[in-house]
Amino acid sequence: MDKIRASELFLRPVRIDDAAQFAFLCNDPAIARNTARIPHPYMRADAEKFVARRGAGMFGGDGEFVFAVCRNDEIVACAGATRTSPGVFEIGYWVGADYRGRGVATGAASAVTQFAFVRLSATSVTAGFFADNPTSGRVLERVGFKPTGETILMHSVGRGEEVETVRLSLPRADFRLRPEIVITASES
Repeated sequence: MDKIRASELFLRPVRIDDAAQFAFLCNDPAIARNTARIPHPYMRADAEKFVARRGAGMFGGDGEFVFAVCRNDEIVACAGATRTSPGVFEIGYWVGADYRGRGVATGAASAVTQFAFVRLSATSVTAGFFADNPTSGRVLERVGFKPTGETILMHSVGRGEEVETVRLSLPRADFRLRPEIVITASES
């Protein structure tokens, strides 16, 4: 399993004992509103299901690579890359309320994007953001993503409705390796 160091952030595979912190951070209406798969309220049982499905033992087994994003040994966010077709990965992330506006989203998105290109041999990485959350779009553009011109409707569990979603892409030819992001393999 891989771990990623990105400046002051450390990304590691999700573990079973992360459930309490995920339950605390994700029980935030803003996270549910701006993601596709997170309900609100977000209960401890939701977090336990998530870590059981995405925990270290399942890391990448189904084409989804999910990382706990830590600062000073504390989980502050979550980010991941999911295989959507051969060679293509979609990234996603959320950041806990107390850590927004501090570069965590950009650092986490940059780290999982580099992971997808370097470790997973992606030919392209895609992402999307809800049209009424332009801050997320700016994060993705700072990472190097460009709008595809496509807008789709995506279901948001937290909102309970379809939401206009702006699609972005970063082809391998446009990807720039960031030396401050270091990916290492470990046995545990």
